[in-house]
Amino acid sequence: MSRSSGDKVPTMVDVARRAGVSPSTVSYAMTGARPISEATRKRIQQAMLDLGYRPNVFARGLKSKRSHIIAVLFPKDERGMNLGSMEYIFGASDHAQNRGYHLLLWTSAAEELGDLAGLAQQGLVDGALLMEVRLEDPRVEVLRESELTFTMLGQTADPGDLDYVDTDFDQCARLAVAHLADQGHRHLGFVHQDAATIASGRGNAIRLRDGMLRAARDVGVTLTALTCQSHIAGGREAFAELLTADPRATAVIAFNEQAAPGIMAAAVEHGWRIPEDFSVVSIDMPAQAALMTTPTMTTVGPVAAAMGKRATEMLIRRIEGQQLGVPSQALFEGELVVRASSGPAPSAH
Repeated sequence: MSRSSGDKVPTMVDVARRAGVSPSTVSYAMTGARPISEATRKRIQQAMLDLGYRPNVFARGLKSKRSHIIAVLFPKDERGMNLGSMEYIFGASDHAQNRGYHLLLWTSAAEELGDLAGLAQQGLVDGALLMEVRLEDPRVEVLRESELTFTMLGQTADPGDLDYVDTDFDQCARLAVAHLADQGHRHLGFVHQDAATIASGRGNAIRLRDGMLRAARDVGVTLTALTCQSHIAGGREAFAELLTADPRATAVIAFNEQAAPGIMAAAVEHGWRIPEDFSVVSIDMPAQAALMTTPTMTTVGPVAAAMGKRATEMLIRRIEGQQLGVPSQALFEGELVVRASSGPAPSAH
């Protein structure tokens, strides 16, 4: 039996009337709070199918005392949310739905610990995925004190026994630097996040910056690291700063999805061709974004959706008691995808 868009949404009372039972019996069938006969259960299930009734997510969770809702803690700031961040969340959401859970996106600032404590203590969510993790992240202590199960997409300076999924930033740095060094580039720029993000202790930005400096030193190339605002204009400014700091720079590695197109535009306006005169490589830029730049962007990074899926599975296993004791910790290596934005250094042509 199908419903038109104008029909009234069926209720538990409608299901009970159609199945010839009381509303409380329908509730027992959904939650398992009391035993009912198999014949009655099947009659109720058929009534639900006939009416197109969808049980409330909270009602489904009553049997196990769980809501089957996971909070994604993504602190909103002036940078907003880029495609890369959305890839992590989409991967998490798809896997959560496959496992019978729903995601709640929580965008309160990382410093709003009172709001986070309230969320954790209300019983609204079964667990949390912590994103934009800082090396010293005050949210971790709030979640621990509230005893809310959580997994980190990222890691603190000393994660200890905490569950996390993170990018192997040292490996990504080595891959990006080696790609350009092998093409003859000896003077590189590294454009990463804005100064406020670095000052806040954002783990991914600091780990990658340090990894880039080590990788450049190991292969004997010069690397100039610059902070950059996360927008097109910021990329243009970073390009100008790079040429001032090192006029011999022939390539840049960017860890700033929003600023990368500005870097490329500034290089072209400077009279340089990409990649003939200047190469650009982006770290952790999803394929969708890389294919929208002109020319298309060479990238290094893991598949963000796969990391979101892995973190969600870790969390659900912990919520459901399938993972006890030892922490679950995983590093994802990056893959080099060479597109049109990188090539041999000018002197190596």
